[in-house]
Amino acid sequence: MGAVLAAWITEIAIQVYKGGKTNTVPPGLPVPSLFLADMVLFGVLAFGSKESSTLKTPAALLAWGFVIATVLNNPLAPAALGNKLVPGSTATKTPSGAQVTTA
Repeated sequence: MGAVLAAWITEIAIQVYKGGKTNTVPPGLPVPSLFLADMVLFGVLAFGSKESSTLKTPAALLAWGFVIATVLNNPLAPAALGNKLVPGSTATKTPSGAQVTTA
């Protein structure tokens, strides 16, 4: 299994574990657009690492960087970027640390 694929599977697992707390379509799961964004982002990284041997290590490091950003709730995480890109919504933090998005 490639490093980018392993990072993608880990990212999906983390988002399923953590993502169901804020934006839920089915109860307990994150919104499907997060999965689509991850598929596109990690797909581009996997394509780049497959086509060029010089991009294999940087693509793997970038993929695992996104996973670490998701774990640490970094604003550069794919889920946080998706919340910023939704027009007309505002994200606020509650005292418990959960992020709530309103339209």
